[in-house]
Amino acid sequence: MERTSEFRHYLIGFVLATILTIVPFTLVATVGGIASYVTLVICAILQLIVHLRFFLHLSFKGQQKEDLQLVLFTGFILLIMIGGSVWVLGSLYSRM
Repeated sequence: MERTSEFRHYLIGFVLATILTIVPFTLVATVGGIASYVTLVICAILQLIVHLRFFLHLSFKGQQKEDLQLVLFTGFILLIMIGGSVWVLGSLYSRM
């Protein structure tokens, strides 16, 4: 019984991730423009949430809430490191 529930959970995540991948590819290939890039960013954020929820099983309950906070904090630190590196390299490029 538990295996079917877990399989259903993974299947839902797979279907949502597939849809959230196909939609931006289709829009960028056919329509283009700024609207397709906005849709791409929205789908990327939604896909991140789908992966965290359905594949990593993170939610806002008990111990899982602490795990989610740890993952979000790690992502924030990585964003600071990558953003700072791009900022420094961009500044160096403009000075050359």
